[in-house]
Amino acid sequence: MKKFLSLIIIAFIAFSAVSCSNKSENSATTSETTAQKPTEKKLKKLSGIDVSSYSGEIDWKKVKKSGIDFAMIRIGGRGYGESGVIYTDKTALYNLREAQKYKIKTGVYFFSQAVSGAEAKEEAKFVIKTLGGMKLDLPVAYDVERIKGDSSRIDNIKYSDSEKYAKVFMKTIEKLGYRSMAYIGEDSILKLKSFKDSTIWYADYSYIDNGENRFYMVQTSKNGKIDGINTSVDLDIMYE
Repeated sequence: MKKFLSLIIIAFIAFSAVSCSNKSENSATTSETTAQKPTEKKLKKLSGIDVSSYSGEIDWKKVKKSGIDFAMIRIGGRGYGESGVIYTDKTALYNLREAQKYKIKTGVYFFSQAVSGAEAKEEAKFVIKTLGGMKLDLPVAYDVERIKGDSSRIDNIKYSDSEKYAKVFMKTIEKLGYRSMAYIGEDSILKLKSFKDSTIWYADYSYIDNGENRFYMVQTSKNGKIDGINTSVDLDIMYE
């Protein structure tokens, strides 16, 4: 009887050893498979707008409820007359405060008419001064466009010069503690090929959204309708 019990105990120990070995091998195989196929992070699509004083007085509470996640707000610009006076958008600070109050991500853009590197730097410093230390979730964008149906101070500026001024503005913004971005599209003077290493806000009104973030931000329409805004408004998307 003792001999029989001993045989049973030996058999049980051998079975347990084999079972543990198989579990270890299976665990190692599972770990290896997981390592080879990492979980891909799904990008989240955000809906946005860009606004200025032309948008009128905005009810940001309604804007938030309409599903808007972020807003690019015009902080100011330079007049396109010969004097080129810099101005603050009269609704900029109100829009920034109200948008942030309702947890809408904010960034700003400056409408430039710089005709020299010195003017571009002046514009960047003006933006920082106007923000007064206000925190932004999104970059400061440089927007330079030809004026349709009217003459402007940049009509005869070479593209290479406009590109240089844009980069002076963006570099100055970065040095002063904010992120920078270039606005590029149909109405913009700037071209993608010259800003491939920059953060891009791209305007494309026939844009096909396939869930990829080729650009940091895309302006998809000039004729959006959003509750809380009484005028047509530019629509944007971005992914994070």
